[in-house]
Amino acid sequence: MTLNLVEKHVLVFAKAYSSPPTFDTDAEEGGSPAQWFAEVKGSEHGLSCKDLARTTNRAQLLAMSADKKTCIDDLCVSVLAWGGMHRANRDRLFQRSAARWLAVAKRIRAGGLSRRAAFDEFASLRAEKKEKAMLGLGPAYFTKLIYFLMPETPGKGYILDQWAGLSMNLIAGVNVVKMDETVTWKADGKTVERRVNSRVSDVNTGEDYDRFCRGLELLSARMGGAWTPGQVERALMSEGGRSPQTWRSHVVAERLRALPPSS
Repeated sequence: MTLNLVEKHVLVFAKAYSSPPTFDTDAEEGGSPAQWFAEVKGSEHGLSCKDLARTTNRAQLLAMSADKKTCIDDLCVSVLAWGGMHRANRDRLFQRSAARWLAVAKRIRAGGLSRRAAFDEFASLRAEKKEKAMLGLGPAYFTKLIYFLMPETPGKGYILDQWAGLSMNLIAGVNVVKMDETVTWKADGKTVERRVNSRVSDVNTGEDYDRFCRGLELLSARMGGAWTPGQVERALMSEGGRSPQTWRSHVVAERLRALPPSS
């Protein structure tokens, strides 16, 4: 499939950011790897973490991955903690051996898998009904592992979470990423509002993921030399909460606008 960008959405994106996001080595972001893993009960996972930090950030995780002295157990746990994996999903994941998905992680870090193949390897493990080796570890999180583990070479994989996926679908004008979505109604005083909850579907394939990554690379080229695909991915995620950033507000508004009229 040839990807094209919807110009009106590209212009909103470009206007929302006067410059690309920076990855500051001093920033405190995400969860605490040390605290997050200390709460895990039992040892069925078989992980042996040696030096988990109190805080971490994107820049530090990329440096950890490039440093071959950093053990794979520390790196993977740090990535999942940084990403804010819910504790319930963490507990589901670590109630069983991590050996099989950790073996895939090692191959990715060694440069032995393309981003498409890495996605398919993780997705195949997650789809298993018997052993459930990756229960709790879905695409939004295993693509974080792919991003941080892959060497900094052409064809690198990027993080595909719900907001990156929704943003890419909007800016490409087609469903590049398959999203599972539910619409709920919420009463707020005298008004009733619709809300859409989304997650990256488990039916996405390595081909879908590769197309998403190529979309990031295309938008990066469109934005100019100062923008890397990784910075584009981060900017597409944007920030939400009570005071959402411009791009996040645009994605939410467009998603609601696409729904049938409420009355």
